[in-house]
Amino acid sequence: MDIKYFFIVCVEFFMECLFKLPRFRFLNKFKKTFLILMGNRVGKKPVFYPGVWIMPPKNLSVGDYVDFAKDVLITTGGKVTIGDRVLIGYGTKILSSNHTIPQNRGEIFYSGHIHKEVIVKNDVWIGANVIILPGVTIGEGAVVAAGSVVTKNVKEFTIVGGIPAKLIKERD
Repeated sequence: MDIKYFFIVCVEFFMECLFKLPRFRFLNKFKKTFLILMGNRVGKKPVFYPGVWIMPPKNLSVGDYVDFAKDVLITTGGKVTIGDRVLIGYGTKILSSNHTIPQNRGEIFYSGHIHKEVIVKNDVWIGANVIILPGVTIGEGAVVAAGSVVTKNVKEFTIVGGIPAKLIKERD
């Protein structure tokens, strides 16, 4: 058996068990410590509801007072940076990597991946079941409506929603 594969499976198993635990403060400290030990930066008092999945558990930078609601999924292959005081709603998916579509009808399975950083600035509210695609920056103070698919950058202090997410209005 390949030792690298064995290590990856062990990390996934441990993370699955750890992040299924409730969001008690002392358990959030264990979750934060695990992420730091894996090489991430995690600020003060993060809240991790059960079911959060961060894979691979590296290339993540989280500010202070970030709330990860139940069943949030984050892929960090392209790096993910989350600012301070961010609310991430139930079932949200933040994707910093994706499959490449091959040229000339090539085989998709072996086509590789693209990796692009996702940045979420300070004081952002991401509603439930939002999908954020690779390479997107969400500006400070922005609000993303529930169920939206964010394919392009979101300007600061705006409210966006829909598929794909579009400007609804600017915050006053």
